[in-house]
Amino acid sequence: TWPDASLRVSLFHESIRDALLSQSAPLAAGSSTLYTYVQNVDRTRGGGIEIVGDRSDFLIRNLQISGWATYAEVKVDKDTAFAAAVGKDIPQLPRLRASLVLTYAPAPRWDVTLAARYSGPAYATIDNSDRVHDVYTGFDGFTVIDLHVRYRLDAHWSAEAGVDNLNDAAYFIYHPFPQRTALLTLKYRL
Repeated sequence: TWPDASLRVSLFHESIRDALLSQSAPLAAGSSTLYTYVQNVDRTRGGGIEIVGDRSDFLIRNLQISGWATYAEVKVDKDTAFAAAVGKDIPQLPRLRASLVLTYAPAPRWDVTLAARYSGPAYATIDNSDRVHDVYTGFDGFTVIDLHVRYRLDAHWSAEAGVDNLNDAAYFIYHPFPQRTALLTLKYRL
């Protein structure tokens, strides 16, 4: 850490026994008919790296930058019920995700925030057999940019105007996510 900035790098690894995941397997022993339901997976194993940082007065006074990036690779290590899943990525977990946020305060009660969020694609199925992501039940990768302007009326009230998904990205995370969306809010805090 420094007086106007911080940086953190984290390495992680985990092994989980009996993780509950949705998967296909026979309902009765010896059956060739597969059903999809939540059940225990013998073992998952994975690890990754996360970098988080922020800085005040970045390039100019009253401009704050913050962000993070996480790379995680988590796989099914053992699955007695569904051997096709062994060695495959855990469903709904993208390998790479990141965010970058710039907030500028031009005056004491005002702030303007520009944020970018990124997520890589992920699999929906435990055996990673879903190869098409931009459909219902798919998990697309996406980059979304948001822009918000806030005015603090007093210690309790604030008003905000903004646009989420300013770049109008079309993507699915199981279902289609909203494209460009304008919003106005009036907020009261105790």
